[in-house]
Amino acid sequence: MTDSLHIICFSATGTTLKTAKAVAEGCGISNVRVHNLIGDAEAEAHIPKNGMALFAAPVYAGRIPPIMAERLKGFVGSDTPAMVVCVYGNRDYDDALLELKSIAERQGFLPVSAAAFIAQHSIFPQLAAGRPDAGDMEMMREFGRRSMALAADAQRVCATPFSVPGNYPYKEAKAIPLTPKTHGCDKCGACAKGCPVHAIDPENPSRTDAEKCISCAHCIHICPKHARRWGGLKYTLASRKFVKLFSERKEPFITYRG
Repeated sequence: MTDSLHIICFSATGTTLKTAKAVAEGCGISNVRVHNLIGDAEAEAHIPKNGMALFAAPVYAGRIPPIMAERLKGFVGSDTPAMVVCVYGNRDYDDALLELKSIAERQGFLPVSAAAFIAQHSIFPQLAAGRPDAGDMEMMREFGRRSMALAADAQRVCATPFSVPGNYPYKEAKAIPLTPKTHGCDKCGACAKGCPVHAIDPENPSRTDAEKCISCAHCIHICPKHARRWGGLKYTLASRKFVKLFSERKEPFITYRG
């Protein structure tokens, strides 16, 4: 019997965690522990066979964040049933779902289900604005319910092959050539302290190391003065093109094992 659920996610702006929590609602487990790998704390755990893992990752240029892939090495299962979920901003999830599933398996987990859900884009918020919506949320809860039913018989279910969309070798992990701008900063240091890749100068928060920055928008999300934002000519031009290409509504991809 499954007695606990571990949400293992990388949620920079809250949407990936919101998705994971909706799935968790459907699971109906009261003992839920959240490991948000956006920070350095609690980046390891052993999850036994009578537990359940929910891996939830945002999609950055068709892959999961490299820093998340690295931190997932601290999570180990013992043939532990798992759900794998990617969250993307209405463009595509490319190889991210396959990458996340493969990592989960390598770490000793047995994926019983996989899904790619849509949420408002973290860089171009005009895309998938308002998502996940009520329909998305209900699909997430149903995904959790069905996954729990499969987890109850994970050993038998996982004896069958299970594939998800994606290609290997994975597409090249490319940096997104956009970094947040700063205006009206009081140098409180929250952004520098919270940046998962330490790309912001704590002495001068208006300076962002473009080579380190992964464009996750966590600094924008946590700034108490709303002094961090997207902007500039390069951003404006990229936004127009991106929104024009990927504005058509996409629906979640969901698959179950067995």
